[in-house]
Amino acid sequence: MQTQQQPAGDQMADSAIIKVNATLREKCLRPGDPDDAAQQAIANAEQALQQLSVNFDDWMLKESVQLTAARDAAKQALYSEETLTEMFQAAHNLKGQASTLGYPFADEICASLCRLIEKTGEKSRLPTCLVDQHVDAVRALVSEGAKGSDNPTASVLAKRLRDVTNDFLQQKSPPSAAS
Repeated sequence: MQTQQQPAGDQMADSAIIKVNATLREKCLRPGDPDDAAQQAIANAEQALQQLSVNFDDWMLKESVQLTAARDAAKQALYSEETLTEMFQAAHNLKGQASTLGYPFADEICASLCRLIEKTGEKSRLPTCLVDQHVDAVRALVSEGAKGSDNPTASVLAKRLRDVTNDFLQQKSPPSAAS
C-alpha cells in the first residue's frame, strides 16, 4: 500500500498531517540521553519540582476541599447530572495530581471514585455511603499528611475502597449470556 506525502499542515477530512522537522527531532531529549544538555535539563526540572514541593500539601488540601464541596453539592442535589459531573471532575483532577504531589494512595482512591461514578448506570442508585467513604478517605490522607507509597494504613484503605467499589459494580452488572 502506497501513501501520498502531504505538505505540512494539509487537512485530510478531520485530521491534519504535520511533518516533523528533522532539526526538531535532533533537539528532543530522550531517556538515558548522555548529552550534557539533556542531563542539565533533567536536573533543572528536578530542581524546579523540588522548589515547588513546599506548596504540594497546600495544593492537595485545596483540591480535597474542592472534592468535598463537590460531593456535598452533589448529595444536596440528589446527584443531578451537573453536580455529579462536577464531583467527577474534582476527583479526576485530584487523581491526576495526587501521585505527583506525593499522595499515591489519594490517586488510587480518586481513581476508584471516578470508576464508581462512571460505571454506575442509574446515578440515583449511586451508594452515598461509598461515595462519602472515598471523599472522607482522601480528606483524611491529606489532613494526616499520609504521603508516599509506604503507608500501610493508607494502602489498606485504598485497597478496601477499590474492592468494595468493584463488588458494588459487579452486583449492578447484568449477568453474562455465556453463563
